[in-house]
Amino acid sequence: MSTYQKFLVIFLIGLLNINFIYADDNQQLQSLRHSIQEHENRLAQQKKEREQLVNALKQQETEIAKLLSSIEKNNLSLKKITTEINNLLKQIDELTIKQQQQQNILSKQLESAFKLGKMSGVELIFSGEQRERNERIITYYNYINEARQQLINALRDTQSQLNDKKISLQIKQMSQKELQSKQQQVYVGLEKKRQDRQKTITALESSMQENQQILAELRDNEVKLQAKIAQAEKESRRIAEEEARQVKHIEEKQKNANYTLNSDERSLMARVSGIGQPQHQFNWPVNGTVAHKFGESLQGELYWKGMVINAKEGTQVKAIKNGRVLLASWLQGYGFVVVLEHGKGDMSLYGYNQRVLVDVGDSVQSGQAIALVGSSGGQNTPSLYFEIRRDGKALDPSGWLK
Repeated sequence: MSTYQKFLVIFLIGLLNINFIYADDNQQLQSLRHSIQEHENRLAQQKKEREQLVNALKQQETEIAKLLSSIEKNNLSLKKITTEINNLLKQIDELTIKQQQQQNILSKQLESAFKLGKMSGVELIFSGEQRERNERIITYYNYINEARQQLINALRDTQSQLNDKKISLQIKQMSQKELQSKQQQVYVGLEKKRQDRQKTITALESSMQENQQILAELRDNEVKLQAKIAQAEKESRRIAEEEARQVKHIEEKQKNANYTLNSDERSLMARVSGIGQPQHQFNWPVNGTVAHKFGESLQGELYWKGMVINAKEGTQVKAIKNGRVLLASWLQGYGFVVVLEHGKGDMSLYGYNQRVLVDVGDSVQSGQAIALVGSSGGQNTPSLYFEIRRDGKALDPSGWLK
């Protein structure tokens, strides 16, 4: 074989190797693209499943809030019915005593009439003996008959009242029994909803086992909160602008040294004057122990933008200052949230609530109950998430609390 032939063979072999390598790399590239597509599809499916779980959690916690509200109303109704039953029992006892007294008096009157004698009024009239004395006896006899008839009528009236009260008592006792049965069913439903909620929370936690997924979820929660607040501010801008005009008008009036603010004006000024500088001037929104402080590490590079206060479930959450309800709804990661607007860009936020007690647009006073402590938003421990924001930026709320 000539040198040229040898070179040609080597060249062809090299070319074949290059083609094989290219084919192999191309196959690996296709395989990698397929793996990436499968991973993206899996992530998309997981995201969809998490969204479904979050929606299920929202629905379950909303239904739990409604059931707790129903239980509270039923308890008030039961308390009222119990009071009415106790009043009826007292009235029945009083009427029974009255009836017995009337029967005793009537019995004595009948006994007195019997002792008066068997002679009738007509016989006394036609009797010639002791005419004047007999006339007095007849008059007395008529008085006795009249009094006896009045007593009989009063006894009948007492018996009628007693029967009415006993019927009313039976009706009230039936209502009480039905309401107690209904209340028991509500409690059973509540326990079922709580079990469903716990399953949903477990499924959510299972779907976010990796730190990166949890981090992404927390970031998403914060973005959604910011967006919700921004939307609420946009919708309430007209009210805020109107209040600002009213404040300006009031301030013009105050230039007159003799002008005194009325109660509505004082309330408005307190509502839109902001929360001032942090001087530990406000009462805590709820009494409890601090589980997380502002600035503590939350996950990765994220930190707590508020504070978490552990408290007994159902405890009243109170507004730290006068304000207007900007937001009152369920939000992912925060559960049932109330956001109060205090003017001058200041807001206070109250999350994880069992349920809210106010509506958007309501004016609230300092110390007013606005929600009840809970564990909504997927929390495992009853607590309150509390934030203070100024111009959209979260600040350490502890500086404002006593």
